Amino acid sequence: MSAIATIASLTVREALRRRLIAALAVICLALVGLSSWGFYRLSHNSRMTSGEINGSLPEAFILFMFMFSFVVALSASAISAPAISSEVDSGVLQTIVTRPVRRSDVLLGKWLGLAGLLAAYTAVVCGLQVAVVYWVSGFAPPDPAAAAAFLFAEGAALLTLVLLLSTRLSTLAAGVIGVALFGMAWLSGVVGALGAAFHIQAMHTASEIFQYILPTDALWHGAIYYLEPSSFVSLQLARGADVGNPFFASSAPAWPYLTWAAIWFAVVLSLGVFSFERREL
Repeated sequence: MSAIATIASLTVREALRRRLIAALAVICLALVGLSSWGFYRLSHNSRMTSGEINGSLPEAFILFMFMFSFVVALSASAISAPAISSEVDSGVLQTIVTRPVRRSDVLLGKWLGLAGLLAAYTAVVCGLQVAVVYWVSGFAPPDPAAAAAFLFAEGAALLTLVLLLSTRLSTLAAGVIGVALFGMAWLSGVVGALGAAFHIQAMHTASEIFQYILPTDALWHGAIYYLEPSSFVSLQLARGADVGNPFFASSAPAWPYLTWAAIWFAVVLSLGVFSFERREL
């Protein structure tokens, strides 16, 4: 465990040294500033009734958090893509693994350090967004902590997948493929919503299958559910507006699916260890 902790600490320092986190922080601050202006204008719109404003605020908040979910996912891909491949190319890992440090310790240490960095980043971003929106509009989601946990899980899933890809592919290839798969997972969710709206069972089934292959979109819908006030959920269900809406979740992910997501994490991380141990350095 001391080797894993040491690798994790060094991984965090390296990520901070590259100033990638600082660049992503600037992007998030710009988005938070934009959202503060938008929510202020929306909550003080004299052309809308109080009921229309109260119904629009949760939808707007979910849309802004959707942008943040992409930023978190891109952050996960950007910090994990070079974790193995770039250090193999530079020869750094040859120096490390010749010492009494197992390759599994290296990969698990890197995963732990990057996951911790992503967790802190997600917590700060979500906390800042919730605080700013509440300050300018008075709206706060019912359970922002649970929503942030699902956003982190979404990013951590992509981080774990890209780290696996990094054990075999170049930095650029691992990052691009990871982001492409993330986009495909979100599109599969849209396809499933359209299938439900137009009663096309094949589209709905294909979407569910992809959610088991890569659980990022299902975890995002878990975040959506905990951002929705109960009154908003009831109103959407009464209107029938939930059908075909990719930005609405009528329920949280079921425990059997969350159990599968935990198994998915363990399997993909184990595959990363297996692949790295058999790679020529």
